[in-house]
Amino acid sequence: MKNIAAALFLLVSFGTSAQAADFGVARVDGLEFVAETRIPDPDDQFMSLCYLTEDLMIMGLRITSDITSYALSNDGCTETYEQLYSEDKIIAAQALNLIPAEVDPVARNDWERNLSVYGVIAAVCLALIAVIIRRMKSLLGYDPNGPMRKKAAQRILSAMCHMAKCDGIVDAKEIAHIRSTAKRLTGRDYPSSEVIQIADSIDMSHGLDENDFIAFGKGLRDREKDMMMEGVLTVALASNRMQPNEHAFASELAYGLGMPGEDFRRVLDLAFEATKP
Repeated sequence: MKNIAAALFLLVSFGTSAQAADFGVARVDGLEFVAETRIPDPDDQFMSLCYLTEDLMIMGLRITSDITSYALSNDGCTETYEQLYSEDKIIAAQALNLIPAEVDPVARNDWERNLSVYGVIAAVCLALIAVIIRRMKSLLGYDPNGPMRKKAAQRILSAMCHMAKCDGIVDAKEIAHIRSTAKRLTGRDYPSSEVIQIADSIDMSHGLDENDFIAFGKGLRDREKDMMMEGVLTVALASNRMQPNEHAFASELAYGLGMPGEDFRRVLDLAFEATKP
């Protein structure tokens, strides 16, 4: 469970284990003081009984700590240990009154440590799951607060440029309006040069057929189609009136998107609100 949590953390936050190392993510051995003993070291100083632990460290912070064994230390379990101490040795030393009787012969996590360790792991896993879900929603276009899918946003920008090109001229004011509307609807910021390039590449002299309008919405979700229609109508209404050719373009686009009349009226109301001074 801990290894899975650590792997998820590295995968989502840093990409690779090599990258993770740069951020100080590591599993290290640690020491924790347990009790003083009456076991002498070579200098006849009584040694300390310690827990040897395996710690998960992230950016210098100890996230989890698991007891792996007992050890004896002559520096109070602050830095080093001299030898590991098994369950049999603990029992024998307790029989000789060298180690306090209340010490559990088995080096293991108690319920408080397990609650702390697995509580942290559960919290990290839940946080990671939330991050993953949010990122997936953003990538798939389901996160209303995140940028729209690039393909959908590009299609919406193209539709707005087509609408602006209906009167044959796309001036600087329209370009600025298209940019701000695209940013508001898709969450993506397009430079003026890209809007100009798209507009210049559009030839409306021969008109568009039914398949062209169907292609605008191909592969888009209902919300993205609504955004496209709102953007197109906002461009058309920017001059406070809709020209006949602009009305025809909007009507044929709605038909190509398969948008019902009630949805069209709802989106039209949104466009009216967006163009109010």
